[in-house]
Amino acid sequence: MRDNPLVAFLASYGPSAASDSLADEHVQAAVDRHGVRAIQAPAPKLAAMIEALLGDDPCSVILTGTAGDGKTYHIRSFYLGVAGGDAKLWPGKEGVLRTSLRGRPLRIIRDLSQLTDSAKADEIEGVTRSLLGEDRETLYLVAANDGQLLKFWRDASDREDLNSARRSRYEAVLRALTDMLRRDQEVPEGGLSVRLLNLSRTVTGETLDAVLDSILTHEAWESGCAHCPQATSAANPCPIRLNRALLMGFGPDGSDVFRRRLKEVIRIAALNDQHIPIRQILILAVNILLGDSKRRDRPLLSCTEAQKRARDHDYARTNPFGNALGLNVRAERRRALTVFSALETFGVGSETNTALENLLMDGTPPGVAKAIEARDPVYGGGLFRQRLKNYKEGTDTSSGTSGFQSALEAQRRRLFFLMDEPHGGGPISPWRLTIYHHAGEYLTFAEALSTSPLKNPTLVEPITAKLVKGINRTLTGMMVEDTQRVWLARSIGRSDGAGGRFTSIDPVARRAASPQRLVAVLDPATGRPRLQVVLRSPRQPDVASAPLELRPLLFEYLMRVADGSLPSSFSRQCQQEVRHFALAASSFIQNHFTRDESEALPILILSVGRDGVIQSRDIGV
Repeated sequence: MRDNPLVAFLASYGPSAASDSLADEHVQAAVDRHGVRAIQAPAPKLAAMIEALLGDDPCSVILTGTAGDGKTYHIRSFYLGVAGGDAKLWPGKEGVLRTSLRGRPLRIIRDLSQLTDSAKADEIEGVTRSLLGEDRETLYLVAANDGQLLKFWRDASDREDLNSARRSRYEAVLRALTDMLRRDQEVPEGGLSVRLLNLSRTVTGETLDAVLDSILTHEAWESGCAHCPQATSAANPCPIRLNRALLMGFGPDGSDVFRRRLKEVIRIAALNDQHIPIRQILILAVNILLGDSKRRDRPLLSCTEAQKRARDHDYARTNPFGNALGLNVRAERRRALTVFSALETFGVGSETNTALENLLMDGTPPGVAKAIEARDPVYGGGLFRQRLKNYKEGTDTSSGTSGFQSALEAQRRRLFFLMDEPHGGGPISPWRLTIYHHAGEYLTFAEALSTSPLKNPTLVEPITAKLVKGINRTLTGMMVEDTQRVWLARSIGRSDGAGGRFTSIDPVARRAASPQRLVAVLDPATGRPRLQVVLRSPRQPDVASAPLELRPLLFEYLMRVADGSLPSSFSRQCQQEVRHFALAASSFIQNHFTRDESEALPILILSVGRDGVIQSRDIGV
């Protein structure tokens, strides 16, 4: 019986150190070797490249991003699919390709880091002339990570005499590109003729969907598995096809919660500045399907091995929920891969609470337990029911990786990836199985802000109120209940400590009519919620302070502090971020309200009343 060639092809994308299809350059060789259609990864910036290079006012394009973001894939897609380049010339001599666009010469530098020093010296003047608009005919398409890009012009500048005209021109380009990268700008505000496209900002839930769809709906699943008895077996299903079905959302209710939870996890990681490139998304998808923990130096199934696991009913080794975290891969290799390193920080499997343990151990509430078991009986009751019975009866003698504790952790991971988020979160939220207990609320908050806070007050207001409580508790060190006003408290005579009880600023209210108010908005560049103080003036436009960027970790910190955690014990770094925001906001308010120089600032001492609301008393100067 012939193995499905798609399985062997997908394995070349997996987490094995021997994988050769991670780089775009090797994809075509793998396609030819296995005789299957390539996986179609998305190229989200291709349309922007076409617009810049072929628009009414064409300009050069620079692609930046980390390794695995798809820079080469974008360039190959443009060169072959748009510019009509000769496939025989790819990938170019010494990393440089030459073609034309509507009569204009186009020079493609496929990877700036692969150019020799002499080749860089040959290219720098032409690229600079194009970017400065001195050469309106020749266009460039350049790929480089941020460091290599800036180093290209920095090194060129250093090679020139101190006061030379060339040095001034190179430094001008360097300053402009540095500013664009720092401000995350695609289009310069002036001076350069270029589009700077950062692929590290393009991995989204839609990216994961596109990768999964290309893999899961590949035509070779039908033709390649047609004669395999495990492909249609209900009693002993093929673990690869079983894992595929879980990702596709097959089952009695057609739930796609596994896929949705993966998207949410990747989004939370990205918003915490843990960017996961497309190359790593491919590794994740393939490992979920083919992962096998029997031999961690060969962590992927072949068709033959999958058939053996099915016949032996050995599904504990092919668990897709452990594979999603890379647990089938050796620890040193797992931590070297960005996707698994990022997912490891969530602590899935080691975090829990009483309500969730009751769900796993006793099946309560029964409606939730029944729904999850219907979605996946194989990796649930099929693996855990007898183990749980033995444990409760005191007859379980296993230990280590085969012990009951390991089995329970595996069920927690399964629960996290298969359980729906209940309305309003709470103790039975799947996010309580991670260190981000409030991640569901964070995503709800961000989604509400992305449409309009005014249209979603029932979503935005309760969360903002809780954030205000967390800020007040962090700044004052007191167990206050104030949710309507932020007191920009500080200590006197010390830079840190448990909390501050003094302020010279009136509280910042959340009411829209207040002259100084705290507002929640969504940062369009990062996609993160942010809090900032806005000052309203009857004759001038509103002005806003430097924001408090609510990364998921900082959001979690404020929500937990609002729930009663001690600020410094949870995260001293987050505590200092809140204090820095308060100091900056205080200075911002003082600088925008005129005051007689002879008039001393009031000093207010803060205390907490019996109702938990902060009270202030002027103690003079």
